[in-house]
Amino acid sequence: MPAIATTSSLNDYPRLSISSYLEQLRITQPDSLPVSYKHKGKHHSYNIELAKTSCNYGNYRYWFLCPSCSKRTGVLYCAGTYVCRHCLSVPYGSQLQQPIDRLFSRADAIRQRLGWQSGVAHGIGERPKGMHQRTFNRILLEYQQLEQKLIGAHYATT
Repeated sequence: MPAIATTSSLNDYPRLSISSYLEQLRITQPDSLPVSYKHKGKHHSYNIELAKTSCNYGNYRYWFLCPSCSKRTGVLYCAGTYVCRHCLSVPYGSQLQQPIDRLFSRADAIRQRLGWQSGVAHGIGERPKGMHQRTFNRILLEYQQLEQKLIGAHYATT
């Protein structure tokens, strides 16, 4: 069973993503990236080392090197200093979901894929234009099975 929702997750930490620096990296091609920020009233300023890997069809992909463990990562999280998710040892938000919440999340994801209104109580909509009937039938079957699980879970708790 997942941890109680009061446990902190990665969503609770400010993020620093390599993708937000892509334009700057293309122009300057640095070996490190200077960061400057204020956290809990204390000013921090340091360089984060970068790694570069070759892509299959040319060019490069940039990565942060975690200041704590030197692992290659695309996102760092601020916990005083910016570190990778492994150094924080906190789960993703989805890992804290209870089983019933996972069912609702999956049902909403299916409804969104099919272009239907969010929420289980809205009934079944039409097949999206351009979607094969076979694909629609497969997704619809999964959705109906999810609905049955949700109904079963509702009656089990009342």
